[in-house]
Amino acid sequence: MTTQAPIRSYLNQAYLLGLLMVAVGLTLSPFLMGMSQFWLVLVWLVDALTPPFKGVGGIKTKLSRFFHNKAAVLLVAFYLMHVLGLLWTSDFQYAMKDLRVKLPILVMPFVLSSMEPLDRKRFDLVMLVYVLSVFIATQFSFFRYIRHDYEDVREISRFISHIRFCLNIVFSMAVVGYYIFKSSANRKKQGHEPSVPAFGMKVVIDRFLQWFLLLWFAYAIFIIESLSGYVILMVVAVVSAVYAFLQWKKSKAWHIGVGAAALSAVVIGVVVIVHFVKPKLKVEPVDFAALEKTTIQGNPYWHDTVYNPVEDGKFVGLYYCKKELQEAWPQRSSMPFDGLTTNDESLEATLARYLTSKDLRKDAQGVMALTDEDIHNIEQGVANYNNWKHPGLHARLSSTLFEYNLYRRFNNPNGGSLSQRLEYTRASFHIIGQHPWFGVGTGDVPQAFAQTYDEIHSPLKEEFRFRAHNQYLAIAVAFGLVGLAFFIFVLLYPWLASKRNHTYLYMVFLCVMLLSMFPEDTLETQAGATLFAFFVSLLLFARPQAQGPCNASQSPTSYLK
Repeated sequence: MTTQAPIRSYLNQAYLLGLLMVAVGLTLSPFLMGMSQFWLVLVWLVDALTPPFKGVGGIKTKLSRFFHNKAAVLLVAFYLMHVLGLLWTSDFQYAMKDLRVKLPILVMPFVLSSMEPLDRKRFDLVMLVYVLSVFIATQFSFFRYIRHDYEDVREISRFISHIRFCLNIVFSMAVVGYYIFKSSANRKKQGHEPSVPAFGMKVVIDRFLQWFLLLWFAYAIFIIESLSGYVILMVVAVVSAVYAFLQWKKSKAWHIGVGAAALSAVVIGVVVIVHFVKPKLKVEPVDFAALEKTTIQGNPYWHDTVYNPVEDGKFVGLYYCKKELQEAWPQRSSMPFDGLTTNDESLEATLARYLTSKDLRKDAQGVMALTDEDIHNIEQGVANYNNWKHPGLHARLSSTLFEYNLYRRFNNPNGGSLSQRLEYTRASFHIIGQHPWFGVGTGDVPQAFAQTYDEIHSPLKEEFRFRAHNQYLAIAVAFGLVGLAFFIFVLLYPWLASKRNHTYLYMVFLCVMLLSMFPEDTLETQAGATLFAFFVSLLLFARPQAQGPCNASQSPTSYLK
């Protein structure tokens, strides 16, 4: 029996290595993300077939752990629902692809729930490696950003989609905040003050690095310009603040004060957004009869009073002289006026929008008033000067509102993230209405959408006709309302069934996932499915057993030490 001790030690190290591979692969390597699952399965098989040692290991023990864990069984059952959906599927090629993408939802809960839970040191190491991996991934994005090596700023996410990347960044911020809070609580419990003499420069440096990571991750979300990332970060910040304060104070008056503060923060955020949105949607009044008819050079203006998009509250189609634009543009740029920008947008349309955003007329005088920097921006496909001058949330909201204006006024959703999603939602409800109870099956989702876009006479061009871009709708399309109800039950059951699961990290991760599934079909990609399956399994099944639901007196090892 004693000879089995080294074997168990090696298996524990191999298991930890598999978890670390997932933590790194989530943001740095799709290949590692996939390979780590096979590694974990291999470790599980070797461990299960090795004779038990001191009650550890053995296939019966592992299967017993799994089947007695209702949350793990439900997650695996959710995957098996996709297998069951093959019964009413005609496109098995897509079905097999979908099953392969969602394989982590089968592997992670089964393996992590049947293996021994991690101790505190190893759990902290996995979280440390994950946070550092996300940090390294943001470095790649940052260097690509400062080199302007992209056509769309959201392309600076090098390894996975920018939306999934933002989910990782937001959760990493929560992880860093969690360890800041826990280490502070631990020092207070020990009766120390956070001073340099008491703790030394190492603690000061660690704390500086922790706060630096928080600020850096916030900056990373800012430059990626993901609107859903901003919203999720705001919600997580409010939830985290409430959670932290509720751990410090238990009086009813304090609870009311925190609730009021959180509500005030939300209201202020809404007011700020509305204050920004309203001027963008409101068009400046124009007396069309009083518009000037000719340019300074005597050429006639064309004033579009019918198909007239709005940019920053101004009509793009007013004071437009194409003749002068065609003559003046070659004097400022070598790119053809009737060609495309570097991001494959119409240069003429981009120039018109850019001039409008600078409150310049679309004529020779307006073109000549542009700076060399403006010309470069237009060539790169920047259509709004104010968005370039104020990147981040301002630019993202402004471009989203322009897209929405086109959709609202002219029923043109093409090329707009928000407006396209509205069409995806319309198509999704149409499919659900035709297959309300059990959906179209695992593999028939793409062809159902392709057929529906024709049936509803969608104005979407062929290249923009995608699936739901909403996980809840995607499940309802594939498996009907019955499948959707089961999916929601699977998501909420662990939190509702056990107070042991009321930990901060799991609460935040659940919030991130639930919110992300509204603007995106999070589980329809390898990165999203692996992120969901890994951290649900890690935080529910593999975390240290001694960790209580909200016990601030625990003393986790700082992951920066």
